[in-house]
Order: sequence, then C-alpha cells, then structure tokens
Amino acid sequence: MLLMDQKIASLEKDLNEAKKQVVETQINAYYEKHEIMEDTKVSAAIAMYKTKLQMAQEAQDPEFDKSNWDIEGWKARLAELDDKEEAGEVLTIEASGSGKDQAGGDAGAGGAGEGDAANV
Repeated sequence: MLLMDQKIASLEKDLNEAKKQVVETQINAYYEKHEIMEDTKVSAAIAMYKTKLQMAQEAQDPEFDKSNWDIEGWKARLAELDDKEEAGEVLTIEASGSGKDQAGGDAGAGGAGEGDAANV
C-alpha cells in the first residue's frame, strides 16, 4: 500500500509539473503573439506615414495628377489599422483639401503611394 501511495504521489507531482509547463508555454506564446502584433502595427503605421508624406509632397506639386489617388483604398487601409485618430486626421485633410482642389480630387487623402502601404 505504501508503494502505491508513493507512486500516486509521484504521478501527481509529474502531472502538476506538466500542467505548470503547459501554462508557462501558453503565457509565453501569448506574449510572443502580442509582441508580433505590436511590431506589425508599428510597421503599418510607419508605412502609412511614409505614404502620407509622399502624398503631401505630391499635393504640393501643381503638375501632379491627383485624379489617380485611391480615396476608398486609403480609407480601408486606415480602418484596418483601427486607428480612429488617424482616420479622423485624414477625414479632416479630405474636407479641407476637397474645397481647394475640385479638379484633382481630395488632396492628401488618396492612395498615390499604395505600394508602400500595400506591402505592410
């Protein structure tokens, strides 16, 4: 009987150790996933700011054809980032730009630099 109790205690100890390792692995996986997601968001934001900078430079150029800017694509990319503040800035730029440039579209809110943001 004593031998059986020792064996049960040993198996329970092994089981508890295995459970502890599973929990540690799950926690580590969660933190790794979180870190990857944050890095991805940062990379996407950098790409969006680069695109925004390029578009601002293009908007300054009076000879640049703004009619090829993809307004809806730009809004969709902003929505994917789920950055309400960023989306608000773009809508503000759109509202101010559309009154100034009727023929060329919404200055500063299009998708002229789609390649940068699409590669995120």
